[in-house]
Amino acid sequence: GFLMASSERQGFYLALAELGRRYSGDATVPFGGDLTRYELGVYSQHGEDGVLAEILRRIGPGRREFVEFGIETGVEGTCVALADVLGWSGLFMEGDDDRARALAWKYRDNPAVRTVHARIMAENVNDLFADNGVSGEPDVLSIDIDGNDLWIWSALTHARPRVVVIEYNAHLDHDRPMVQPYDPEWNWPETDWFGASLRALDVVAADKGYRLVHTELAGVNAFYVRTDLVQHFEDVERVPRRSVNYNGRGGGHPPHPGGGRYVEVETE
Repeated sequence: GFLMASSERQGFYLALAELGRRYSGDATVPFGGDLTRYELGVYSQHGEDGVLAEILRRIGPGRREFVEFGIETGVEGTCVALADVLGWSGLFMEGDDDRARALAWKYRDNPAVRTVHARIMAENVNDLFADNGVSGEPDVLSIDIDGNDLWIWSALTHARPRVVVIEYNAHLDHDRPMVQPYDPEWNWPETDWFGASLRALDVVAADKGYRLVHTELAGVNAFYVRTDLVQHFEDVERVPRRSVNYNGRGGGHPPHPGGGRYVEVETE
């Protein structure tokens, strides 16, 4: 099994206590500028936990419903704190056989959380939402599947989440609407060839009625809020468009050896 060292355990619970304060409305982080100072990681891979807490503090928790796919075993993820600590209901989906089994085992005693073993594609995303009881307005949707993320969000018509957290490829030019061609059989080669640029996601977001409110220090996730809620972010003077900075130390994925191509998302 996995055991944290005492220092790691202490840091985890200190961060968890801080996250709890933020969700209770007892945050002391200053306002203004952008949302970077709200970043905090407890269960999330990077600073998603803290940013999401602040977004939800501003817009309200709604019906307290989430959907996340590409969640792996459920140990780490954008919506894990919502499920494990705050008691939200929702749906986790994972395509890998072993990871999906571990995910189902983790949540076997939590009736509020549904887990589904499925490979999410543009062709089946709406059926998966409908078949698993997702409402037309979940509060948070998190997409992290290392490839077809943009295409699946674009294909989603069953629901209009209030917040969308989606991975972008920070290796790409932020100002060019580039995306990998759609491939339902895609398996990420663990190189810098994957997904979509921030500009490409902006195009889809605008078409679906969303606006970018934050990108993380790590250059991994983009946070979009539905346009009927953006009045809560008037103090966000600028949204940083961050390049690759994994682990906050300039890291990134290795270059693809060749053959990887992108297409441009059509803009009006």
